Amino acid sequence: MLHTESFRAMDTDIDVIIEAETRPVAAFLSVRMLFEMQEQRFSRFRPGSLLSRLNRGESIRDRHLERVCRLAIEGHARTGGLFNPMVLTALEGAGYDVTFSGVRGGSPRTMTIPDPADCLVIGGDEVSLRQGALDLGGIVKGWTADLGVELLRGEYEDVFINAGGDIRVAGAEPGADGWLVAVDSPLAGVPDPWEGALRGAVATSTTLKRRWRTADGGFAHHLIDPGTGMPARSPFAQVTAWAAEAWLAEVWSKAVLIGGESAAEAAVRAGHAIVAIGCDGTVLNREQSAVSGGSG
Repeated sequence: MLHTESFRAMDTDIDVIIEAETRPVAAFLSVRMLFEMQEQRFSRFRPGSLLSRLNRGESIRDRHLERVCRLAIEGHARTGGLFNPMVLTALEGAGYDVTFSGVRGGSPRTMTIPDPADCLVIGGDEVSLRQGALDLGGIVKGWTADLGVELLRGEYEDVFINAGGDIRVAGAEPGADGWLVAVDSPLAGVPDPWEGALRGAVATSTTLKRRWRTADGGFAHHLIDPGTGMPARSPFAQVTAWAAEAWLAEVWSKAVLIGGESAAEAAVRAGHAIVAIGCDGTVLNREQSAVSGGSG
């Protein structure tokens, strides 16, 4: 029997599904606590979080921070710099300096975004910053979905976690070769671009949800192009990427949304399936066989 639990964390909806004979109350509670602990560690809107302290210039000794910083550097390298966690100054300047419900105004401007490998100093489990300011929101969300599935797999074979579009699964739902997932279209009149059985992970990013009006009357969104320091001018309204783990799917979905079709081709060469919806409603589908297989 499938049992479902939903809650809010990291300013998004979290859905957990577990196949079990009876309702797994303790397992649901453990995942909820995991997300809360991760938010306490990594929210840039909590002054006492590890991330806030790091950005204020403290050296932090913590294995969780060390791990996600290494993942962020790896994501930057894998995507040729299109994924870059050092965008916080640009993001705040564009107006996203409070939780999203309160975002108003802002004045996006061009700026240089540094290489995270040059900014982050990691020795053992101690992390410090030489320069810049770090935003780990997206990658932490995907990574926490990964951690949640690994936490549950010790007791349950078939589990599903959706953290605001970052989905990680293990096993399969009854009667299917994986977990049945549909990628919704964000554009009216454009059919949903994909549905099928998922194994591994998938993540979807869009420029249409976390979007606001700036001080000059224009619009900005939360996906900063590290090449300009400005909200990305993408040909895509939404990108979905497949990977073995949700943190990596999250990295590639954002990289392709920022980098466009050439980034989609780079993702495919790296072994990831991509489905993207253009701002004009056209659908770009790369590696349909990989998508159908669910692993990317």
